[in-house]
Amino acid sequence: MDFRQLEYFEAVVEAGSVSRAAKKLNMTQPPLSLAIAKLERELGVRLLERTAKGVHPTSAGLYLLANGVRLVAERDRVAETLIRMGDGVVGDLRIGVEPMVINEIVADVLAEFLEEAPGVRVTLIDIAPEAILHGLRDGDLDMGCVPFGPEQFADFVTDICEWQPVVKIDLKLAVPEDRADERHSGGRGWGRWILPRRMPAFSGMPETVETALSNDPTFEILEVSTPQTALPFVAAGLGVTPATQRMAENHAAVALQDAPLWLEPMQATLLWRRGAEITPLMERWIEATRVVGARLESGRS
Repeated sequence: MDFRQLEYFEAVVEAGSVSRAAKKLNMTQPPLSLAIAKLERELGVRLLERTAKGVHPTSAGLYLLANGVRLVAERDRVAETLIRMGDGVVGDLRIGVEPMVINEIVADVLAEFLEEAPGVRVTLIDIAPEAILHGLRDGDLDMGCVPFGPEQFADFVTDICEWQPVVKIDLKLAVPEDRADERHSGGRGWGRWILPRRMPAFSGMPETVETALSNDPTFEILEVSTPQTALPFVAAGLGVTPATQRMAENHAAVALQDAPLWLEPMQATLLWRRGAEITPLMERWIEATRVVGARLESGRS
């Protein structure tokens, strides 16, 4: 039994006549009669009572009609869902995001994405960059976004991932509010810097700061887990830290200054597992990220 036979049977019952059903189906009567007869032989039961006034379903025919309609409807629903999945408007998408890029771009990308595909269930997982790599490698994540450019990737990262740079993120220097009037040329003289820990997979902020301030006698480091973690320590007067405008502007007791010239903008980059299928949902997310990135770049210029 196939779906075409079910559709033929439904059409005959609805029309009450093989000839009328054939006309509605744009076919001749003989092949339709043969199809119904073949269906009855396959099932081993009579489905239609044939009378001078037309045809009527038997009890077996009524049972098939009730369940056949459901099967055809389910077939159509599955087909429609698959078509929508192909269009990238339904399904599940799992994105690993480093906390800093949530503020700077991912929240805007999610809004752009859901405006075009409100039926997609997006799961944003707020984790460290190295955990994003593990999730992509193990298939637990579809994509990731980190605040590092390809030139900052360790060699093994390029073995695991493919990538697309998205947008540069300007950095500020977050300082305690009671030190907002201080100015230190080249970033020297601030004393303690509160920096995220170094990572084997990515080089970035800690390495840059340590290199630039290696000859500053006041320089020392308080290591924390993430850039966001540093801000409460800045508010408590324990030191200064690189931060973004969005991260720090609403943080009490923290003031922002222009960053030293050597503290260049960070590069937000999309990652996905090397060799993985780029699904329509992933393509839609990449496009939404491109649109938002271009908008942010335009706002900077």
